[in-house]
Amino acid sequence: MRSSLNISKVAAVVACAAVLPLAAAPAASAEDAYGSKARGGVSIQAIDSYLSGVRPGFQSSKTDIGSAPTIIDFFDCRTSDHGLVNESTKVQLINYNYTTPNEYWEEKTFTACFDGGQSHGEWTGRKGDDLFFQIKAVNGTTSSGSGPTLSASRVHMW
Repeated sequence: MRSSLNISKVAAVVACAAVLPLAAAPAASAEDAYGSKARGGVSIQAIDSYLSGVRPGFQSSKTDIGSAPTIIDFFDCRTSDHGLVNESTKVQLINYNYTTPNEYWEEKTFTACFDGGQSHGEWTGRKGDDLFFQIKAVNGTTSSGSGPTLSASRVHMW
């Protein structure tokens, strides 16, 4: 009887010890889940997220896209000065390099997502270990400190 009680106590201690690292782990955010290198060195092959109130200069999480072409889709875009101008955003694809300068690929202008639809940018022949996009302009404004902000209900990069 006494040995089964000791075995039960040991089992309870082992179970608690196994759960402790999980309780102490930081909570994951949406960006963590869709970033390029998730914790533990796992590569994510796509980003599926959203934008909320970003300005020119905003950079997405990095992703490892194993095959070309690289495609970025924005859905249902809005700007803070909606209705005042013809809405658009310029998006640039960048390949992050650890030991050499980054490769900055051509900019694409997205306009279709502002009517509740989908804007599509495709960079053929572009692949890399750590690709990300940067918002270069919102409604013609390139300043990161002032001017309109951009929101998109969904961003899909693959």
